[in-house]
Amino acid sequence: MRSPFGWAAVDWVVAGYATFVAAFVVVRAEHVPLAPYVVIAHATLVVAMALLPPRGAAWEAPRASDPPGRRRLRTVARFLRYTYPALLLTPFFEEVALTVNAATPDSPYWFETHLIAADRWLFGATPAALLSGAGNSAVDELMHGFYLSYYVLITAGIVVAWRGPSRPAPKAPLAPEVRRTPGRGFQTAFTVMMLGFFLSFVCYPFLPARGPWEHPALVEGLRPFGGWVFTRAVEALIAGAAVSGGCFPSAHVSGTWALTFGLFPFNRRAALGFGVMAAGLSIACVYTRYHHGVDVMAGLAVAVVAALLGRRLARAGLAG
Repeated sequence: MRSPFGWAAVDWVVAGYATFVAAFVVVRAEHVPLAPYVVIAHATLVVAMALLPPRGAAWEAPRASDPPGRRRLRTVARFLRYTYPALLLTPFFEEVALTVNAATPDSPYWFETHLIAADRWLFGATPAALLSGAGNSAVDELMHGFYLSYYVLITAGIVVAWRGPSRPAPKAPLAPEVRRTPGRGFQTAFTVMMLGFFLSFVCYPFLPARGPWEHPALVEGLRPFGGWVFTRAVEALIAGAAVSGGCFPSAHVSGTWALTFGLFPFNRRAALGFGVMAAGLSIACVYTRYHHGVDVMAGLAVAVVAALLGRRLARAGLAG
């Protein structure tokens, strides 16, 4: 049976998350700044999604009469039609600042004391402090480079999944990009990645916690970071876009590892490369003092759940 609106699994995931947040904001409106605007924005998004042309519609296929500019425009528009959910990740994450303490307004960031205790029970001390003592300016730069690689991982991962694994040249002429893209398994990998992010985002209002860098007692006495390019770039990024409370599970970890797991059945070579980068990113999240150790462990667990759920949706025919 054809899915309503021609939606794939990822569309249902996006609409489901948007609806969940809107419903939560309605229930806790008195504790959410700009609550009416959040609800209107999410409702508008779902309506706009319903109005999008279905995947596989006639406009996607290039026509012989298309000039080169229109052909390129059609290709770009098609890519954005399939990958638009990734553009929502930043605004969805940034709005966490409005909702993070809405469930427990009388106990803001109540969960972070449990994370600190769990880290000390597991590692004997705050992991960020342990790693700081083993570092130097060169390691600082490397770890901040890994932390910044999150953006490269997500962008490159989407493009690699879209293009699909390399394959022998076809015997017959291959005119339309429609036959080449999206690559085999794109919808599955993309759906798994979005689930990895959203499953972490869902937790933030109910398990609000800040990272070690926002706790002077945890980082007191630790040496300041050295480094030159990546270190300074991450510090500038955090100063302008950090969200207090969006800590557990780490969405950096859950999103990148979910993408890696989603790619693995279809493009193992790319998945292994992304896995190395995701491992470096996972360590960097703790080294840079932006996450507790258990945030990373929880993020990896979320990625596994996202992979299992996303593949299940694929087998059900909602993604391909």
